[in-house]
Amino acid sequence: MADEVNLLAEEKPVVVKLADGKDYTLPPIDLTTLANVEKVIGGGKKILSRMEEEPLNVMRLFTYALLKENYPTITIDQAGHLVGLKEMPQFAQTISTILSISS
Repeated sequence: MADEVNLLAEEKPVVVKLADGKDYTLPPIDLTTLANVEKVIGGGKKILSRMEEEPLNVMRLFTYALLKENYPTITIDQAGHLVGLKEMPQFAQTISTILSISS
């Protein structure tokens, strides 16, 4: 995909177009962002076991945690609706990288 964006390439905010066709600014993946993800999902082994048991729910929670920093009123369901099949590979790769950093 020519439009594929590596969300972790630089420590700066990244703008992505999501399923509703709008641009969203995602925060840089830094210690605060990782801690916020951990707060939403749980830490360490809990993340890994949840990923095995309910991978789509965890992907939705990661999406929610990333979007919530810049869009504090967003709900989990709204965040989930913003990631369609087209956007899933980008978020799945980001989640995989975050999991490798945090485990």
